[in-house]
Amino acid sequence: GWINIISLIIGFALLPFMIATFLTILGNVITLFTGTGDFIIWGAGLGLAIALLGLISSYRIIEKIQLVFVVFLSIGAVIAVAVVHPDWIAILKGLFTPQIPTVAPWVTAEDIIAVPVMLQLAAIYGTMHGAYADFTAYISWWRLRVHEKKVALKSEILAGVKIDLLVSFIVVAIFMIAFLAAGVVILGQNHLVPNGVDLISQQQSIYEVISPFVGYYLYPIAMVVVIGGSIYAGMDATPRMIKAWLDPLSARAQKVSFKRFQAYILIYLLFVSVPLMFIQKPIILMTIYLLLTGVFGMWLLGWGALWANQRHLPKEQRLGKTKVALFLVNNIVVTVFIVLILVIR
Repeated sequence: GWINIISLIIGFALLPFMIATFLTILGNVITLFTGTGDFIIWGAGLGLAIALLGLISSYRIIEKIQLVFVVFLSIGAVIAVAVVHPDWIAILKGLFTPQIPTVAPWVTAEDIIAVPVMLQLAAIYGTMHGAYADFTAYISWWRLRVHEKKVALKSEILAGVKIDLLVSFIVVAIFMIAFLAAGVVILGQNHLVPNGVDLISQQQSIYEVISPFVGYYLYPIAMVVVIGGSIYAGMDATPRMIKAWLDPLSARAQKVSFKRFQAYILIYLLFVSVPLMFIQKPIILMTIYLLLTGVFGMWLLGWGALWANQRHLPKEQRLGKTKVALFLVNNIVVTVFIVLILVIR
């Protein structure tokens, strides 16, 4: 019960931060691509259109199209890094060398220097392994399949969960490593950093290394599809996630149909997210979201899952000693990371 209550508080308070950031990026891409309009009008208008589309259609087709462009962005970032011939040994060494980085002296972007380095690392951490909301939405989707008797809980089909997560983490890891490397060898050498509402123009130069056509045309289209698809997915996953948290606490909520509940949540998200766009600080909004859901939220989920495993599951369904030990070590590492975030400035 207490985990559900905390989850609801986190969800209602922080999910608009994510939606506002995506709407800002989407609006900014359109204004840069077309050269017309205001990013807030574009973002809010497209957000409303996507919400209405989400109420009447399925995510399956858009998911497949979005996946193609995600793969394009990932492979494109890797190619862009390879084209400039970086120091691969230094990149490999950096991946396995614990260190606390510092902001380069030439960086004067307000939205970057205003955020402590450890919080920036927390945002990267939250991006790479997923956020609390992502995992609870994913879990609620699998629970729905089980309850609808589309798959047996102990079926071998559940092995698909492990494969799905493994592939997802590999793609995200490649994407993140390539972008971090590109940030050093392409943006860093030219003293370019994203700032304010424009998070796209500087990153566009990464893909221009491959060819002007890729940078000027394919990249904006890919960003529109990926960000638009992410908003669309969020419009479906977020209501499912919140309903999964709320149903065990309220018999009244259980009786509300999903489509009706989805409409309520989408109205709330748009009503709160659009005003946040006027702050014009997507980097800070997303950093706060990833810190609290990707780090603190996953810390809560990790300890909560371990507690539920020991206290509520029948003995025959509990994790074995080895998995419990790994779970415990992981939770301790995340706890230490949180302490470092709070201590190091």
